[in-house]
Amino acid sequence: MYSASGAMKMNALEQQILSDNLANINTTGFKGEKISFRSVNPNLARGDDNKIVGSMVAGVNVHSTHNNFSQGSLRLTNNPLDVAITGEGLFAVETPSADIQYTRNGHFSVDKDGFMTNAHGDKLLDQGLSPIVLDMRNTSDISIKKDGSILADGESVTRLTTFKFPQGAGILRLAGDKFDLSDDGMVMQQVVGDSFHQGFLEESNVNAVKSSTDMIKVMRHYEANQRSLRTQADTLRLLIDVGKI
Repeated sequence: MYSASGAMKMNALEQQILSDNLANINTTGFKGEKISFRSVNPNLARGDDNKIVGSMVAGVNVHSTHNNFSQGSLRLTNNPLDVAITGEGLFAVETPSADIQYTRNGHFSVDKDGFMTNAHGDKLLDQGLSPIVLDMRNTSDISIKKDGSILADGESVTRLTTFKFPQGAGILRLAGDKFDLSDDGMVMQQVVGDSFHQGFLEESNVNAVKSSTDMIKVMRHYEANQRSLRTQADTLRLLIDVGKI
């Protein structure tokens, strides 16, 4: 009974993650989340001669949840302030509360003060972690090169760079399309070799067909565990009733 009920909890958690992935399939730069499980207290089964003949598992629990940072497809927008990344890094942005966070969503605009900002009002940061400012009132052409160089009417303004999480770092998934380090003792690393594509956006990397198929599979597992739990409960109830006779 404990194994079946525990498995149902894990099924529900996996279903929740799959549902969240599907809900964000149209979120620019969204990265899907995955979950893995491990056996709880596996006990070795031994035969008459004390040789190991198998194992018995008491159930499963969550081993880890991790982010799938694989590349998403690029979609042409022709908006000169849209930027897509190909590579492993993320944009650095500064929130209105002055926190630095990271995203693959490259949909930017210029606010009334000239800062390049995203839909959350976060300021896009350059390679020196300074907010990028563009004088749009006196500029007719903004060009963003593949190496991240930003030019206004042919004159260099600044340069974009991307950042990645250090090996073994705890990653905090924030609302929608943003991430941060969960460990204050670690520092993000600058990435060398990423390319920037002006006028494009990176789409979510969630595979709708696979996620939908996985949801059906998880639901069937949930229902099977539910039936197993019900059968065991009915059997236990019968045994209790027999014991009362």
